[in-house]
Amino acid sequence: MPKNNKKRGAQRKGQGAGATSSHPPTDEENSTAGDNWSTASVLSDSSSTYDGLTAEREAGEDQQDGEDNVEQENFEDRMCECIEGLLVKSAPQRKKSLEGLKSGLCKKYCVDFLQKRKETVADSLLKCLKKGKAEEQSLAARCLSLLAVQLGEEVSQVYSDVQTSLATLLADSSAHPHTRAQCASTMGIFCFVNAITNDDDVTELSTRMGLMEAVFKTSYRNKANGSLPPPNPQLTEISISCLDAWCLLLTRAPDYFIQDKAQSHISLLGDLLQSSDTELRIAAGEAIALLFDLNRYIDEGFDESREDTDLLCDQLKTLSTESTKHKARNALRQQRARFRDILQTVQDGVVEEVLVKMGSMETLMLEDWSTKVQYNAFCSALHSGIFVHLKENLMLRDFFDLGAPIPSGTKPVHKMSKVQRKYYNSLAEKARTQSRAKNRDKRSVVVGF
Repeated sequence: MPKNNKKRGAQRKGQGAGATSSHPPTDEENSTAGDNWSTASVLSDSSSTYDGLTAEREAGEDQQDGEDNVEQENFEDRMCECIEGLLVKSAPQRKKSLEGLKSGLCKKYCVDFLQKRKETVADSLLKCLKKGKAEEQSLAARCLSLLAVQLGEEVSQVYSDVQTSLATLLADSSAHPHTRAQCASTMGIFCFVNAITNDDDVTELSTRMGLMEAVFKTSYRNKANGSLPPPNPQLTEISISCLDAWCLLLTRAPDYFIQDKAQSHISLLGDLLQSSDTELRIAAGEAIALLFDLNRYIDEGFDESREDTDLLCDQLKTLSTESTKHKARNALRQQRARFRDILQTVQDGVVEEVLVKMGSMETLMLEDWSTKVQYNAFCSALHSGIFVHLKENLMLRDFFDLGAPIPSGTKPVHKMSKVQRKYYNSLAEKARTQSRAKNRDKRSVVVGF
């Protein structure tokens, strides 16, 4: 008995020291455990998590802003080096600086950087244009067109000097053909930007268009013997650039000016449709389509008043279906596609709409030939940078009615489903078909009568 009592007493002492116990804890023990379990961490868990996420997000935004600032500073430093390199004595170094300046002006909208340096940049480019050789002159002319797109309304401050130099080089028959062609394109862009940001000056438009007409008129049929001039690849390149720039300026001309140009040029442009060069034929065809489209807005019966419309349609139809074996397939495919649209405009008064997607939130609709010509001109100047400028360039966004620039990172509020888009497109196509059918019916009644 005493031994057993000692064993039980030892067991009770072990439980009292009790690291573990088999019986459930009492209410007192529960409350003590709760007090010892860090009440503060439970209450502050959600708020501390939110504060942590907010701080992390703000830190990420600050880091992104810092990276953007560093990137902008590096870009401006490179651009300053390129601008300074335009005045060095080494011709290869000047070409390298021109290439860098061209790349920077294409890929980034930097009007704030250029506003303080526009006269310096313009003067440096004009020196390269006057004193450099063919490749350097072409690069300088290209950079001047990009400078005009960047500056917008500020271009008027350097307009006079630039146009004088470009006109001199365009008229110089001893200059390289590619240089003269680039000067014609730059002259068109410079004059067009000056016209849309300031009041349209008909005298200035007429002067610049007259210089371009003097070049591409040399490809017209000879009035004395009625023969076409012999093929001249060098002159053809200049004629294409001058014709494209002439069409661009025509979109800003007043109604009476457009009517006068239609009367004097449509039949002559038909001569260029017989050219051996595919690009010249396409440029001439698009000029004819532009003249028909513009004049129909002024006078609905324009095409019916012309006696040569049927002959012109026959020429366009032949080019839209041509399958000559000795010509390259790609060139013929491009020619047929372009002339189908041109024929549709001249014959039926229909302009094929083109939708340009700018990311997931914006689109640009090209509904007539004027807008197509203007968009193509800016594409030729900016190349791959066209979408960057359409999103950020204030002058281009205002001209194409795109509104204020959308902040980066903005997500679309609502995106239509595939079924909704299909339904919307079918309704739009039905309405477009009905409106065009009415126009065709009216035209057929008039012709039948």
